[in-house]
Amino acid sequence: MASAAPSVPAATSASTAAPARRKRRGTLSRPARIGLRLIVPILILLAWYALSQSEAGGLFVPTPLNAFVRAGEMFLSPDPSQLFLGQATYHDFIPSVSRALAGLALAIVIGVGLGIVLGLSPLLTALFQPLIHLGRSLPSPALLGVFFFLFGIGDAPKIFLITFSVVWPILFNTIDGVKSVGETRAQAAAIFRIPAHLVLGKIVLPGAGPKIFAGIRTAMAMSLILMIISELQKSENGLGYLLISTQRQFDYAGFWAVLIVLAALGVVMNFIFLLIERRVLAWHRGATAQHD
Repeated sequence: MASAAPSVPAATSASTAAPARRKRRGTLSRPARIGLRLIVPILILLAWYALSQSEAGGLFVPTPLNAFVRAGEMFLSPDPSQLFLGQATYHDFIPSVSRALAGLALAIVIGVGLGIVLGLSPLLTALFQPLIHLGRSLPSPALLGVFFFLFGIGDAPKIFLITFSVVWPILFNTIDGVKSVGETRAQAAAIFRIPAHLVLGKIVLPGAGPKIFAGIRTAMAMSLILMIISELQKSENGLGYLLISTQRQFDYAGFWAVLIVLAALGVVMNFIFLLIERRVLAWHRGATAQHD
């Protein structure tokens, strides 16, 4: 009877190791994952090349090679004193990214701060909910003229338009995330008399973190779109301005070069955001893995 006891942990470890081995077998190798990720971009390039060679698109669509070469000519430079960056990078790319990041940062501060207050107070949520839904329903591009009228024609109206347009997913996700923390934790904090700042920093924000980051990711993609829209009128620089100017000059290779830079910008921003999200929400992934 005594010799049968050690067999239970061995059987348990074997039963838990089997799903882990099956899970490892089901995952793809790193070269396979890289290959799968390259399939869609390759198909897009092939379709792009085919369109450039057709009668319908040959006049307005350059080949991918010509567009990439034009992008290098516009945004890169062989001059080390310019940090190997072209004139379009300093004149258009950097100002556009600065406006998008400034508008997004302001939206994060407003959306998270206001979302925490409303999420913690059902009374305030009910009071301001009609106004919030009204603001969200307004078409942001149609308000561009209003922002130019209120804030002039500099960077301010563009930044504030981006902020107004992208704050809503952050705000709603923060409210939902704070509410999802639940009253049980709040009651436990009250019972143990945990200070309010510790409740906010140790309970509310970590619990709402995944939904807040989901809202920020949506807002980040929207900020690039609104960045372009805000620069289509009354602008002297920016990627949106560059799109319009290349069209007016019939520089179609330059137009597609700007689109390439915009696509690369979106990929890079998403990659950086994922790195930040993984570091901040590392505890959440660990808890999810243990639960699974």
